[in-house]
Amino acid sequence: MITHQSADLPEGRINYRVLGESGPAVVLLHGGGIDNGDWMWRWLAPELAADHRVYVPDQPKHGQSWPWRERADQRGQEQMLARMLDHWQLERATLIGLSLGSATALGYTLRHPERVQRLVLTSTGGLQNRVQTHELAWLSLRRPFSWLIGRTMTAQSMRNWVRTKVAFADYVPQEDIDALADLAAEELLTKREHGGHMFCDWNRFETAPRHHRVNFSSRIPELRQPVLFVHGENDAAVPLRHPRDAAAAAHRGQLEVIEGAGHFAPVERPREYGGIVRQFLAETATEL
Repeated sequence: MITHQSADLPEGRINYRVLGESGPAVVLLHGGGIDNGDWMWRWLAPELAADHRVYVPDQPKHGQSWPWRERADQRGQEQMLARMLDHWQLERATLIGLSLGSATALGYTLRHPERVQRLVLTSTGGLQNRVQTHELAWLSLRRPFSWLIGRTMTAQSMRNWVRTKVAFADYVPQEDIDALADLAAEELLTKREHGGHMFCDWNRFETAPRHHRVNFSSRIPELRQPVLFVHGENDAAVPLRHPRDAAAAAHRGQLEVIEGAGHFAPVERPREYGGIVRQFLAETATEL
């Protein structure tokens, strides 16, 4: 059973789904940009719901989580997660995130370790000091050019981008690819309707002229929970060396690399990704 609900927080509204009747609590946190809870967790959420209670929010300024009156930067995302865990009455939970969602989960865990049982961090944000051509990326995000991209891109061009640029496995059915393309187009139009930016607030406000303002790499040894880093072999956004170093630095860290996947491993390689996550949750279940 899936229930669709929303929570009215001081900063705005969070739309979310709850799947599964019982079991350990798992919170799935999606990435930025065109992403939302329905898009990234299309396969993993119902798969885990067989024996977990799964919570899937649209993070601020994504999906149906509008209006949002504050910045959805790193601190804003962490505050949202804290409020939602209270709203769901969860004393502790396993956090699974991708990119923006991983940075949110990682930052929250470092602030509130007592409330996080396990971490699965995919295409992890918040581990690198700079990105490729960092100064150009900062300039494009802070200037009107980035707004122009979002305003001129059409729904059909967004659909075409998903179909041609996301590295789907051969076994992913075309109808699922088309559904994800439609969801991405809908996300673009929803952001435009609400005056939102196609790129997320995290990228816009945590990218300083010469470095990222958020870099948790030196604090990874503070983590005491089991931590699984999952990374696409061909992820161009987050070089593999960053999660590899983080997994080695964590007291109970693991790294799994998915062959052929890029930045969106949960939808590009859903079988491989789901199997890796399920195995990790099963191996660490006795520690809850």
